[in-house]
Amino acid sequence: MRIDCEVHAFRQEVRRETPLIDGTLEQLESAARGCAITGLVLVQPTFLHGDPIELFTQASRAQIPVRLVPPLVQSLAPAVLEEWARSGAVGLAVTLDDRDPLAESFEAALQSGLHLEVSGGLEGREGLAEMLLADGHRLVFRDFGLADGTRDPTWDPRLERLLALAEGAEVWVKLSGIGRVADGWAKAAAGRLLERLGPEQLLWGSQWPHVTAAHAYAPTYAQTLDWLEELVPDDDARGRILSATPAALYGFRN
Repeated sequence: MRIDCEVHAFRQEVRRETPLIDGTLEQLESAARGCAITGLVLVQPTFLHGDPIELFTQASRAQIPVRLVPPLVQSLAPAVLEEWARSGAVGLAVTLDDRDPLAESFEAALQSGLHLEVSGGLEGREGLAEMLLADGHRLVFRDFGLADGTRDPTWDPRLERLLALAEGAEVWVKLSGIGRVADGWAKAAAGRLLERLGPEQLLWGSQWPHVTAAHAYAPTYAQTLDWLEELVPDDDARGRILSATPAALYGFRN
């Protein structure tokens, strides 16, 4: 099984941001099959919309195995999170801006087996991330774990702090953000992540189709896989990132 750890399923009229195209699950599945991707993780980032009803509606029509990561933007009753888990959710999309209002929901998520997928990078949130890990949470950092990719990753102290946090911990880093990070930066950062963490803690997400007209580059689905091959040229490491690592984290049968 080859798994894309972040796709976006949406219809234009139900999104806060204006997508370039509709992102129906049927389109996603067709594009994925054409690239031998056989499992999808549907992520609804917090900036897109706070209500996951469309996410669950789209997933109910899936013809290939899917897992869901709905957003956590306000405190929710434990029963709601338990129902989400029964309906295919394996994680929650969060920003870690302020833990206090969500503390009870974080505890309920932990009890329900849901991990946390973090947007916006680690910078300024190191202490909170350490507390969450100490409590037993599993953390996935999207977009290389950084808020932006403007610094040279060979000396960027933010990347070093992420690596220090992730080594030996229940932390995964997602190679994602094509079109938003420079290719040279992404390749250098991927090299450092592979060297320090290995493919056992790395994931890949196409984030396809790309959701806003503000993106300067809207690649085809196949181009997102070409990008991954450039970032991780070693076949064995790339195979692990596409298969065994995400299958274990997201609960796919590999």
